[in-house]
Amino acid sequence: MTTTPDTADTADTDAPGSDTVSDQDGTDSRTAYPYILPGVDPRTLRAQGNSREVGDIRQTRPELVASIAEHGMDPKISIINVAPDPDGVLRVLVGHHRTAAAVAVKEQENPDLTVDVLVHAPGTRLDVLVAQGLENMQRVGYTTVEEAGLFEQLALEGLDVETIAQKLVVPDEHVQAGLTVAASARTRAAGKTLPTADLFLLSQLAEFGDDEDAHRTLVDVLAHRPHQFQWTLDRLRDERKQQDLLARETQRFTDLGYALVDDEDDLPDGAERLDGLCAVDDDVPLDPAGHADCPGRAVSVWVDRDLEVEVLHFCRDYTAHGHRTLASVRIAQTQERLRAEGVPIVDPDTEGVIHLSQLLAHEQARDPLTAEDHAGCPGHAAYVIDVPFRSTTDIGYVCTDYRAHGHVRRFASTAQPEPERDAAYQAGERKRASTNNKLWRNAKIDRRKWLTQYFTGWRKRKASELPTRLQHWLALAPVLAYDHLAEAAHAHAHACALLKLAEPQDHHRTNNPIAVLLRRKTTTDTQAILIRLAQVIGACEAHWNAKYTDNADASWRSPSDDTRFYLELLQALGYPLSHVEQLVNNPALDHEKWPHLTPADEQTSDEPAADQPPA
Repeated sequence: MTTTPDTADTADTDAPGSDTVSDQDGTDSRTAYPYILPGVDPRTLRAQGNSREVGDIRQTRPELVASIAEHGMDPKISIINVAPDPDGVLRVLVGHHRTAAAVAVKEQENPDLTVDVLVHAPGTRLDVLVAQGLENMQRVGYTTVEEAGLFEQLALEGLDVETIAQKLVVPDEHVQAGLTVAASARTRAAGKTLPTADLFLLSQLAEFGDDEDAHRTLVDVLAHRPHQFQWTLDRLRDERKQQDLLARETQRFTDLGYALVDDEDDLPDGAERLDGLCAVDDDVPLDPAGHADCPGRAVSVWVDRDLEVEVLHFCRDYTAHGHRTLASVRIAQTQERLRAEGVPIVDPDTEGVIHLSQLLAHEQARDPLTAEDHAGCPGHAAYVIDVPFRSTTDIGYVCTDYRAHGHVRRFASTAQPEPERDAAYQAGERKRASTNNKLWRNAKIDRRKWLTQYFTGWRKRKASELPTRLQHWLALAPVLAYDHLAEAAHAHAHACALLKLAEPQDHHRTNNPIAVLLRRKTTTDTQAILIRLAQVIGACEAHWNAKYTDNADASWRSPSDDTRFYLELLQALGYPLSHVEQLVNNPALDHEKWPHLTPADEQTSDEPAADQPPA
């Protein structure tokens, strides 16, 4: 930017480089700003303070360095604009790259190099920043990170968002996004590696500037899978809300004097869930409200991705605080009844005690002994176990010495029984099951949000946008996902929800919204493919709506062929499987995470996963 010197105003007598001339009346006058100051050593110029980053000028602008080394700087073509600081040092206003290039040339190629500069009147720091900003924002190569730095510098000068926007002629929200980016050192660094990311996108990334792992995940998605950024961002936001609510609920119970149970599946001795306890004088399960004053009160708190809070209540030492287990009450009541009937109670692990189902009355007998048949035997006895999920007991009738009483074993097996897992393994498996079950519940919520986004705008999808070999996957579905499809037929209600169609109202198949839509002549082939995809996905998702699929173990630990196929299909569609979903087709992924597992216990990582996707 070159301007013609204006001689209307006189410069201060201390202005750098001012020349004294004589007027006709003999008085002295000074050259007015702006004026050309020739022969300046570029190293004497102060070049800090511009929002546009120069970096290593020989790497960023090698052509500029080469040009100045060969030709110098012609002020008729390009000139550096400067203004004096209060201490008299010339500060670069415009031409930071040219200044850096001139310094590099003077230090190496041409020690005698000097430059001419255009000296402007001193201005405030704010004036300079605004002037530089207006020019830099029009330059090619001015990055979003540099622009964010400009907004930050103006804010440090006391300007609010609205004023910055007015001075630079940009929207308020643009400035606010820039300030958000500038406030996150981690995001500023990442922004330099993401040249296509605008300030609004980077400001979303900056939300997780304080979380290194989440921030790194988002940067990786932006760099390699930008179409998944919004879904990943929403998932991380949900996780943060989940953790915040968990922290609040945990603190609430802590403030009320409750202890926290870290692992509900590995309780210390003496601890028991409250719904498995009762008072000493009745068999009514304890109520959390009535247990609020017990010194042993404790809770386990968990929040799922839908922000549903799950609280389990415990007593840490139920016997010391006057409680009994419901299981012990049920067992005692059953044992008392058996004794009243004349049936002795024994320990089933006592040597020689054999369950009647394993015995025949004699060698000619064909059916195992029953309790009625065995009631008169001197060895007749029983043991009682609790069945907690049915809130009842089970009686095992035995003979205490079958040989002495003439019975024979039904089976003479010589096979060695499988050794029981040690306590450490069993504790590890309980914790792994509890953790992965919760992860599966979260994954189901995340997956359904992703599917909702995937089918948004499906009617306008082009054939070129469909996944590779989608028709092959759809042809595989009736074979590999037959059970799930059969469960969903014929209504396909979940598919209707994905496609934003009305919910099926009756059993007349011809009235099903999917059938109505497919019969329309305006429904395209691409739409028909996506409708079929929604039917397959909807059937598989509907499977996990059923009451009998509440136990997530059956999905990630013991998956069906339908489940394996479904998660492979989702991966082919671009869905990023979570860790627990990846276990379905690669159980070995849990080995490193859970030390109690070994390749001998589960499928090794070298073993190919079942039902590989079509080549």
